[in-house]
Amino acid sequence: MTTQTLNHPSIPQRVELVDALRGFALMGICLVHFMEYFELYWINQDPTFLHNLIFFLFAGKAYAIFALMFGLSFFIIMDNQARKGVNFSYHFAWRLVILLAIGYIHTLYYLGDILSVLGVIGLSLLFVQGMSNRWLVALALLCLLQLPFYYQFFAALNNLPGANDNPAFFSLFGDVYAAIEKASFSELLVLNGSDGLYAKWIFFVESGRGLQLIGLFLAGLVLGRIGFFTQAEKFDRSRIKALGMALLAVIVLYCLEKYIAQLPANFFQETGMAKWYLQQLLGSYLSTAIMTSLILLFIQFYLWQRSGKLLNLLAPCGRISLSIYLVQSLVGVPLFYPYGLGLYKTLGQTNSLILGIIFYALLILVAHWWVKRFYYGPVEWLWRSATYMTLNVPFKKSR
Repeated sequence: MTTQTLNHPSIPQRVELVDALRGFALMGICLVHFMEYFELYWINQDPTFLHNLIFFLFAGKAYAIFALMFGLSFFIIMDNQARKGVNFSYHFAWRLVILLAIGYIHTLYYLGDILSVLGVIGLSLLFVQGMSNRWLVALALLCLLQLPFYYQFFAALNNLPGANDNPAFFSLFGDVYAAIEKASFSELLVLNGSDGLYAKWIFFVESGRGLQLIGLFLAGLVLGRIGFFTQAEKFDRSRIKALGMALLAVIVLYCLEKYIAQLPANFFQETGMAKWYLQQLLGSYLSTAIMTSLILLFIQFYLWQRSGKLLNLLAPCGRISLSIYLVQSLVGVPLFYPYGLGLYKTLGQTNSLILGIIFYALLILVAHWWVKRFYYGPVEWLWRSATYMTLNVPFKKSR
């Protein structure tokens, strides 16, 4: 393949199923964020039935779908450029640097930002893009197996040095949340950009989320290569079989997780850390199984004509997903944080869920209005312009 100078960037073709699925993931992220009071739920937890239900369905799963779509987008972008004879690797790396910058700015405002994490860990895709599907699947499974938890469980059982200490993010986040309760807006920016940022990255390492992201990126890349989303009808039989296996895995892992949870903390050994690592391992597997079930169920309902029309209402949100994601925290943080209305103390889980549903419904209406008039969301346009280093990127549709 020859490396060519990039020409005027063309308007990309959209895959509506992918856009709708991305919009579904954003809906899940929005509902979790509202019920989490944009992180402040963990200061004074209130595990109601609704909280447990939304977290079971979407917490750790909606962002995982988003990560899978990131790997798919990598394939689509690289494949489109390769068809033009363009090696896009360096431009994609630059694209991730821009995403990292956007994410860092967002992190200063909202600690729960995922964009900066995607910007860093997404670089891993550039090192494996030449691998065959067989090797990519093996590497993805290796990441999703969460092998470090097996070692940590063994180390805790045998009381190896430091193995039974609490993970660092326990105390780090405790200190950060305590500081947030007293922080002004300017103090929040400094806190999120220093201690908060450090705590977040330690969490992604110690919780296994970083490894999971890499595995999901690779899975999305493989699914893009085989046309799993662009030729969905081709996979009807295998998708139904996979759905049955995923749902069975959800049931088995859920029951196993509940059984382990009710055991005494010192069942395996005195300090209880061995049990915690085992719960983290099972929780990661359960989260992946639920995420897989949600994706397969979504595709199945999307392909049915009546339900497909309803689910396709989410597609405009998926088309401008970056802007939609940022707007959530732009509105939500001042609602819940102490420097704003401070609703994290008074609103409650039920009202927060209702507010989140209403807010996302409004975002759907805005997204439908926007995509009729513009090719990209505002942040998507800035990201694309910065990637190609030109302002000559079409934005407003002509009538």
